This record gives sequence, structure tokens and C-alpha cells, in this order.
Amino acid sequence: MTTYLEAKAAGRPTWTDHASPDAEAARNFYHAVFGWQYDIGGPEFGGYTTARLGAYPVAGMSAIPESMPDLKPNWGLYFASNDINADVARAEALGAKIIFPVMEVGPFGSMVHLEDPTGAQFALWQAASHVGWQVSNEPGAIAWLELYSPNAKAARDFYAAMLNTTADPMPGGMEYYVLKQGDDQLCGIMQIDPAWGPMPAQWVNYFAVANADETVATVIKHGGQQMGGIDDSPFGRIAALMDPFGAIFKIVQPPVG
Repeated sequence: MTTYLEAKAAGRPTWTDHASPDAEAARNFYHAVFGWQYDIGGPEFGGYTTARLGAYPVAGMSAIPESMPDLKPNWGLYFASNDINADVARAEALGAKIIFPVMEVGPFGSMVHLEDPTGAQFALWQAASHVGWQVSNEPGAIAWLELYSPNAKAARDFYAAMLNTTADPMPGGMEYYVLKQGDDQLCGIMQIDPAWGPMPAQWVNYFAVANADETVATVIKHGGQQMGGIDDSPFGRIAALMDPFGAIFKIVQPPVG
């Protein structure tokens, strides 16, 4: 388990949140799957909810506003920023588009939502009192993050410049890059294979679990779907899933030892 009690360094993944048309149903689903407990925000924050593992915040959850009927259920990814306005300017210079402009969120911090040059949405978070997720690599918490892009090379170049990272190709047959700061692996970028069928550019979360097979069964029991098989890999036992609202996520049972 890795814990974070201070703001993460600029360029590192720091927060994720879920948007769905039924926030209460989403809370119930993810409680069943990951055991999350919740702190539900007041009306001044639109009921924005913090999911916790014990005392540690791990993710956010919210209802899709009625004013945004075209927004599809999704998991969103935030990267840490030390100067959000300067980072927005750099992102635009590198070809990103602003989806929602910089906004202060009470005493918690500031955020902005962007779209990268290959069509995937992401966000930046400049922390004040809210430092992002406080635990990772623990069952029910973030374990890895992966971008699926129709142009992995362009995405690699954008995020490497945007986040001040290196981008190392992964050995093997698929086109896959690992973004790193020093020796720390932050996230991956994978080329979308046309054989997969229509697939939008998107960031996908991996959540750690103690038992992948049992988690898949729980997801299905509570209205989610399994997408493909449960695969063994050098990184653990992995499954791709869809929640009852249509948001995609993955789980990974880390290898023993």
C-alpha cells in the first residue's frame, strides 16, 4: 500500500471521479464491488461524493447534471498541477482543447477539464486542502491508469511534453508506452486496434482487488458486465468491466510475491 498525505508532484496522476445519471445507484454498486464508504457533499457542491477506504479518500462520484444530457457516464482522470493556468496554456500550445475552464472548488483546489489532441478527455488539479487519492495499490484503490488512443505516438508526445515525463516503449508486439518521472512509472498509453471495433479515445482506471474472479462475479451480480475474459499477465490477473451505467474500468489482482 502506498499512501499520500501531501499534494503529489506536478504531472502525476492524482485523482479520479465517476459521473453517472444516478449517483445513489452508483454509490451502491461500487460499495458492493470495492467496499467503499462515502462522504456526501452538500448542495453547494452538487452532492459531490468522496469515496473512502477506511479514512483514506480514493475517488470522487457525482451525478451528471441535467444541464449536460450529452455527457456519458465515465471515470475521469486528473493530473497534479502546481500552476494550473500555466499548465492550461502549455496544454493548448500542444494542441489540447479546453472543455471546462479553470474553476476554484471552494477550499479544496482548482480544476480544469481538457481534451488531448487524440480526443481523450482529462483534467488538471491544483491542490489546496484536497490532495487527491490518499492510498493506491490496495484492494479498492487505484493501481494503474491507461490511455487508449487512436494515435498512440501523438498521445505519447503530447503527454510527455505536457507532464514533463519520459515515454518508454513496452517490449512485445503491441504499441504501448509507459510514462515515467525518473524511475517511477505513472501510466500507460496503448494504441487502439481497429479489430476491437469502434472505441473512443479514453483514459481507463485499474483498481486493485484481492480476488479478480470474485470481483467479476460481484460486478455481474450487481448489474455490471464483463468485457472479455479474465487474463493472467506478468502484472497480475486482469479483467475489463463495465458498470451498470456504461462506464468502463479494469481490475487487477496483483501477483503474489
